[in-house]
Amino acid sequence: MRNARTSADHRSVDRELSGPATVSAPDTLRGPGAPTRRLTVGVFPGAGGVHLYHALDSGYFQQAGLEVNLVEVTSSDQQMTGWNDGDYDIIHTSPDHLLRGILKRDPVAVRAEGIGELAIHRRPGSPLPTDRWAVDNAQSAFAFVLRAVLADIAGSPVTDGQLVPVGGTLQRFHALPTGAVDGTTLHPPFDVLATGKGYPRLGGHLQVAPDLITNVVVTPRATGHSRHTRAYLEVCRTSTEELLTSGAGGVEAALVRHGLPAAAARAAVTGLLGPAGLSTSPEVTLRGMEAVAGLRRRFHPGWEPFCPLPSLIGPGQEG
Repeated sequence: MRNARTSADHRSVDRELSGPATVSAPDTLRGPGAPTRRLTVGVFPGAGGVHLYHALDSGYFQQAGLEVNLVEVTSSDQQMTGWNDGDYDIIHTSPDHLLRGILKRDPVAVRAEGIGELAIHRRPGSPLPTDRWAVDNAQSAFAFVLRAVLADIAGSPVTDGQLVPVGGTLQRFHALPTGAVDGTTLHPPFDVLATGKGYPRLGGHLQVAPDLITNVVVTPRATGHSRHTRAYLEVCRTSTEELLTSGAGGVEAALVRHGLPAAAARAAVTGLLGPAGLSTSPEVTLRGMEAVAGLRRRFHPGWEPFCPLPSLIGPGQEG
């Protein structure tokens, strides 16, 4: 696993923010003389973590008394194993993993986040029954979005045998030009980059499951009320609001400072500022969790969550 804060690419870019800060730094949650709390956070690479990168660059976590180490994972299996082994204090992940009952340490979702629309891209031409579709995990929400788009929009239902586990979005994007797969589920900036490389979009999750929550912040229930969790969430809120206020230029600059190539940063902006991006409500609603459960139930009739959905929603969220 690679530490997202110490890569050579990240160190090599300009660290100056474009434009003045418009939201005060979230330093009020740190009491006088409060010790620094170290947090290891499991994330997927991509533009959806721009608010985390911006918060680190701006010193907001440090001001809140937090030392945050972002660790990038290459698959949901790796992330879930790391969570179960106690490697991560917090993870940013699909809420679908909570519903499956495979995460230990009594996890709860304490914040919803938008990473842009989940879009299905394929090589040119109409989908075929012989197509192979790259997924992170065949039993993941991203795979169910793919199946729903292909069935409802492309008129080409996909069987289990057509799904090829490849890894996270970055890994699936890199698999496209190899010819090993014909299409996959992507999000910013990979969706725009795929179109530019000749893999047109077939549809997205807003067309088939508009209430779907695509990403949540997960903590153990025991620490859901803790000072360090509240401070972490406050930093996420502040950084997100600041990026939204800064607009396209601020979002792009934050991604470039993180080490994203300028072209990829520009490609991500539209999706991150769209309806499924940074503007997503941070509340983990029951309606959103029901949409996640409904998508899984569609492809596994008779499936039910292992526990009541409200119990998976952490403190301070909408019931």
